[in-house]
Amino acid sequence: MIKARIRGIYAQSLTQIMLQNHFEMVQPTPEVARRFGLPFRSEIPDVDIWDRSDLQGIVAIAYESILVKLTEVLRRRLGWVITRTPRVAKSSIYNGFVLGRDEKTGQTRIDLGIISGLLPDRGLRRGDNVMVQVRAHDYGRKAPVLSSSITIPGRSAVLLPEPVVRLSTKIKDQETRANLMTLGRKLRDHTEDWGILWRTAAEKLTEEELRNEVEDLLDVAQRIYSKYSELETTDLLFEGTSNADIEFPAEVKEALDKTRAKIKPTVDKHHFYKSAGYAPLVDLVELVIEDRPEERKYITSKLDKVIGLDMPRVDDPINIEHVKLDGRSILLTKGRVVEANSRGLIIRRQFRHTSRKLKLLQDYPEGVEVPRDDGDYALTEVVPGSMTLVTEYYSRNDELKGTYLNINTGVELYPSNGSGPGRIRYVDLEIDVIKTPFEENGRVRVIDQHLLKRAVQRGFITKEMANQARSRADAIHDELLGQSGS
Repeated sequence: MIKARIRGIYAQSLTQIMLQNHFEMVQPTPEVARRFGLPFRSEIPDVDIWDRSDLQGIVAIAYESILVKLTEVLRRRLGWVITRTPRVAKSSIYNGFVLGRDEKTGQTRIDLGIISGLLPDRGLRRGDNVMVQVRAHDYGRKAPVLSSSITIPGRSAVLLPEPVVRLSTKIKDQETRANLMTLGRKLRDHTEDWGILWRTAAEKLTEEELRNEVEDLLDVAQRIYSKYSELETTDLLFEGTSNADIEFPAEVKEALDKTRAKIKPTVDKHHFYKSAGYAPLVDLVELVIEDRPEERKYITSKLDKVIGLDMPRVDDPINIEHVKLDGRSILLTKGRVVEANSRGLIIRRQFRHTSRKLKLLQDYPEGVEVPRDDGDYALTEVVPGSMTLVTEYYSRNDELKGTYLNINTGVELYPSNGSGPGRIRYVDLEIDVIKTPFEENGRVRVIDQHLLKRAVQRGFITKEMANQARSRADAIHDELLGQSGS
């Protein structure tokens, strides 16, 4: 079985799902251990899972094969899970070939086979082969950062390219630190030019286990260098662990709520409220409900009322966080709430620069003149939970320039956090529908289908998810055509 360690606001729901899909939990938190009747196990996990910094999903670290299994399980149980993994894993070691100087960065571009990376310029010549290690990766938007200083990472130790002994700063116990330093110095007598870094996991292992790990890493290092000396093509010499950035949009948070509700009392929008920064308040309310289940309706109404006080109102400023499938978060022009009703909000955004190029305008046919006067504005209808964000663009004279219908995951409306205004958040599904008024009855088009296809190729979403987005766009397209009589 795959051993997993989970931390964060999604821990209980994910533990429930993973236990049902042949994962084992190690080092569980006291709350999780008590809730699921789990013994405390100190083994090193095969996959480490914790919250993203913005609480909009999780980060998982494991080998690629395990991340694939994890993603399959989450998508099968939760639906609209968006996964971003790098094309090359951090710490992986490659036999690369020099392609030449990168004009944009001034660094040396190295061909790794499936992708090229950037190495700080070392005077290498085009066509040279060089052993490099991935020091920093992203999720496909830029080239990975490489180094020619090679380390050999293990679970509890790392071989360093210099004769030193170091400790993880997370190891706090002074006696443990002293014992590990003493052991490291003893082992250094047999590691040739390699140094040793003890990772956090080292404090939970015996001396024999640590000795065995260092010996195994020395064998790995020997195999890497032997293979490198024999290769004449680009190739992977050592596979590192990958970071998976796993996004939980509105639909997934709702599914997680239902999963958690089977374990213990859970308020509606539990995971949404926690991702919005109300975790202590939610925990308190659920503790009260657990003791007084007959008062659930009253207590949850008070929770909604308290959080509702921070929700955007008419005349409040508001941000729109437009998240791309590749992980980029684009903050659109700040808006202001001009209307609030039972469906949601109407937001007005003012455009102050005549040179602004709206995507809608760029899609007008050649030969059609579209004024871009200073003072153009947009009205966006925001319906929480909707998979469509409808924006109408107007000139300063209130002339409708066109309508842009963004296909996205369910829209989430976040309250003000005290340091900034409320915000709208969703993940853009690339494909969109536009309606332009330059013909008698207007013109309706579905655009950017190639971007949706590319997202499937990169593994951000599945074909089934893309088909749902495409079906949504087609339905809107047909509906607008019917309305215009085209």
